[in-house]
Amino acid sequence: MKYKGITHDSRKVKPGYIYVAIPGAKFNGTDFIPQAVEAGAKLIVAEKDVQVPAGIEFKKVSSARKALAELACEVYDYPSKKLKLIGITGTNGKTTTAYLIQSILKKAGHKTEVIGTINSSLTTPEASDLQPMLAEMVKRGVTHCVMEVSSHALSQLRVAGCEFAVAIFTNLTHDHLDFHQNMEQYLAAKLELFKMLPNDGIAIINADDPYTNKVMAVVPGEVVTYGIGQAKHELRNTKHNDFDTNIVSIKVMAKEMLLRINSLDIRTNLIGLPNVYNIVAAYQCALVLGVPQRVIKQGIEALKTVPGRVEPVDCGQPFRVIVDFAHSPDALQKLIETFRPLTEGKVILVFGCPGDRDKAKRPVMGEIAGRLADLVIVTTDDPHGEEPQAIIDDIIRSKSKAQSSKEIPSSKLKVQIDRKKAIEQALSMAKKGDTVLIAGRGHEQFQDFNGKKVSLDDREVVEKYLSH
Repeated sequence: MKYKGITHDSRKVKPGYIYVAIPGAKFNGTDFIPQAVEAGAKLIVAEKDVQVPAGIEFKKVSSARKALAELACEVYDYPSKKLKLIGITGTNGKTTTAYLIQSILKKAGHKTEVIGTINSSLTTPEASDLQPMLAEMVKRGVTHCVMEVSSHALSQLRVAGCEFAVAIFTNLTHDHLDFHQNMEQYLAAKLELFKMLPNDGIAIINADDPYTNKVMAVVPGEVVTYGIGQAKHELRNTKHNDFDTNIVSIKVMAKEMLLRINSLDIRTNLIGLPNVYNIVAAYQCALVLGVPQRVIKQGIEALKTVPGRVEPVDCGQPFRVIVDFAHSPDALQKLIETFRPLTEGKVILVFGCPGDRDKAKRPVMGEIAGRLADLVIVTTDDPHGEEPQAIIDDIIRSKSKAQSSKEIPSSKLKVQIDRKKAIEQALSMAKKGDTVLIAGRGHEQFQDFNGKKVSLDDREVVEKYLSH
């Protein structure tokens, strides 16, 4: 293609670029066309007619986002067709599943990279950033790319034009309802990934999730299911094959977990029921990609931890400390339920909720925390444009007067707005045999206070405190 690059950010325009003017929530891309032209844009794309100087091309489109994605694929010569692209979507488990798949494929000798929450500012980059990333991978000889595909990305057509070899559905639980309004819209966004699969693409779907049948219904080709038999519904789809799993046994211990999947015995540092699902999803993906079982075992066992995902911090203290990304009701509940039976003493939980996000989940998470943990320290997550105290008030209030008994009991509750101090408070209270769970931010290294980034890594706070 005759253009040298493409962007929707006028500040990133270089000579010979395409500039796509996207309507945004706060700004309209058309307002920045003069800057794009001045920077050397060769083609302007917009949803409405605009005047551009002589010598500059203009194209009017019905959807600027769709045009951005499709043109980005064209500019960078459709890189997703030149490697095996594996997309993972779902509320929880995307990151760990992605890293497990990468570990397995590397053991199988494939050059594999991950695009997702840990190494990208957006879980799934904008199309104009994503396509050059994929093109660079192809240039470096990468054969497989494992990508977390968020519901926001699907709604905003960031992956339109990508050709996925495999798409994985982990689960769907309450989250992001500030963006999607309701669970139906949230599901509809997730379904787009599976509609995108080519006829020879393979969908790998968690059979235990209540939304399974709705996902399976839109898959054009082959469906492979996985699970541990906890489904409370009948599978209506018959597109099954011999890769469907049988979880023979699960044994969770203090620092490791033993699994038998079909005839394969696996010993892993990744513990808890959510990680059983993550491991089985990765196992199924590896099978459909032709990886031998002995290599799958090696790959799973080689992954010792995933940054900020049920990550232990061990400085020789007599109690357990776990840092986790759990930021949805379901993830928080499963985190506490994982460590409750492994804890001789008390479960001490530190968590908050982000600002300018789904407010409905805040009291739900407060209720879960109060019901399952022995001590709850509610603190600040990323407040963004909201007042930290207002967010905390939402977490600790009851959902309605009729449910006042579901508030966090005052005997269990402590509030500390300063997250660093909240973590230190939890650590100072922990005794031998206790478990301290620090939830919500995982691998993140900065807090966002209305656009101001403040350095804070939960893991570093723990290490510094315990090393003194």
